[in-house]
Amino acid sequence: MTAVIIANLLISLWVVAHSLKRLRQTTLPTATWWAMGGLVIAIVAQSIELANPDQANGWVDLGWYFAAVVLLCPGIAVLGARRPGASVWAFFVLLPLVLVLMWPAVASFQVARPAEPIEIEVPALLGFGLVLIMSGGNYFGTRYTMSTFYYAGAIVLLVVPMSVASPDFFPERSTSRFIASLGFLLAISETNRRSKAESDDEISRFDVLWFDFMDSFGMVWAKRVMDRVNESARHEKWAMHLELHGFVPIAESPSADVLLHTEERIEHTFRWLLKRFVDPEWLDARLRQPNVGQAQSGEKSNSPTLEKD
Repeated sequence: MTAVIIANLLISLWVVAHSLKRLRQTTLPTATWWAMGGLVIAIVAQSIELANPDQANGWVDLGWYFAAVVLLCPGIAVLGARRPGASVWAFFVLLPLVLVLMWPAVASFQVARPAEPIEIEVPALLGFGLVLIMSGGNYFGTRYTMSTFYYAGAIVLLVVPMSVASPDFFPERSTSRFIASLGFLLAISETNRRSKAESDDEISRFDVLWFDFMDSFGMVWAKRVMDRVNESARHEKWAMHLELHGFVPIAESPSADVLLHTEERIEHTFRWLLKRFVDPEWLDARLRQPNVGQAQSGEKSNSPTLEKD
C-alpha cells in the first residue's frame, strides 16, 4: 500500500507541475508551488514509513500533518493573488498560517519516543477545518466544484484520523492516507481535464473571458470584479450587465451602435480590472472571438484594441 500511495502522489505532482506552463500568464503559479510543496512533503513522509515501518510513527504523522497544512495553502494563496500584493502574500499570510496550524502537531510530537503517534486536540482541528472551508469554499460553484470536493475530502482524511476525537467510522491512518492519495490524484486529474475543456462556440467572447476568470480565481474575486463591472455598466448605460452566469441584455433589441459601444466599454473595463490578475496575452487569447454585436450584424471585426488605463 505504501508504494501505491507514493505512486499516486508522484503522478499528482507531475500533473500539477505540468500545469505551471498554463498558468504562467496569471498570478496563480504561487498557489501551484504550494500544492507541489505539499505533495513533496507527503512523499517524504510516506517514504519515511516505507524505510522505518512501525518505528517512526510520530515522524510520519508529523510529516503527513505538515503536508496537509501546506496543501491548504493553494486555496488561501488564490485569495491573495492580486498584483501588486500577490508577491508578499506568502510572507505575511501563508507562512504565519503554516506556523500557527503546525504548532499543535509539533507540541504533540515526542522526540524521545518517535514511535508514538501524534494526537491533535479538538480546538486545533476546528481551526484547521475553518481554514479548509476558506480555502476550498472559493471554488464551489465553479467548474472545479467536484475537484475541490475531492481535494478537501482528501485533506480531511489526512487530519481527522490524527485527532483525539476521530469518529469510529473513520479508517485508520494508513488506510486514510491511501484513500487520500487517490483523492488528490482524482482531484488534480479532474482539474487538469476541466481546464482543457473547450468553450461553447455559442457564447460570446466576453462570457468566455468571464467564465475562465471566475473558474480560475474563484467566487470571491469573481464577485468583486462583477460588482465593479456592473458599477461601470450603470454609470455608462451599457446594453447589458454581468451576472455569475454571464452577460445579460438589459433591453430586448438594442441598436447596433449601442451594442458596439457596450462591447468596447466591456473590453476596456475588463482589461483595466483584470490586469492585476492576468497578463495582456491571457486576455487577448480569450477576446479573439467575434463579439456579440458583430455576430448579430454580420460585420467583420474592426474594434480597436483599447489601451489599459
